[in-house]
Amino acid sequence: MPIDLSAELDAIAINTPVVKGSFVFSSSDPASAVYVVRTGKVALIWADSNDVYPFDIFGPGTIIGLPAALNGEYSATARAVEDSELGFIPADRVLEMLERNPTHMHATMKLLAMEVARMRDIIANAPADNKLHLVGEA
Repeated sequence: MPIDLSAELDAIAINTPVVKGSFVFSSSDPASAVYVVRTGKVALIWADSNDVYPFDIFGPGTIIGLPAALNGEYSATARAVEDSELGFIPADRVLEMLERNPTHMHATMKLLAMEVARMRDIIANAPADNKLHLVGEA
């Protein structure tokens, strides 16, 4: 029977209210925690010096920040788009849980593989003016 990693993490999480517009974490910050969205919605965004690019909006039951717990740094910025309740789990506690339990590690690998597939789909279906180009292509 597959485990529900979100429910497993939520069971050990500390409730954290987040006001609409507040940042949960910022790109390039050291990974301090993983979050489970309990209520509300959180957007993952990328920002450059002039523009903000929303990636996706996540609602209840979604885990955010898990890749960062594994690699040590957030690769996107998370911002509450409505008042939300998040479950806060320190990154080191998540890593300890994964190291102790191969079933949890397997569930994490599956989630990350699904995220990679989803990112590839987003890139492949991006409008022509937003598509990435290989070096040397014009």
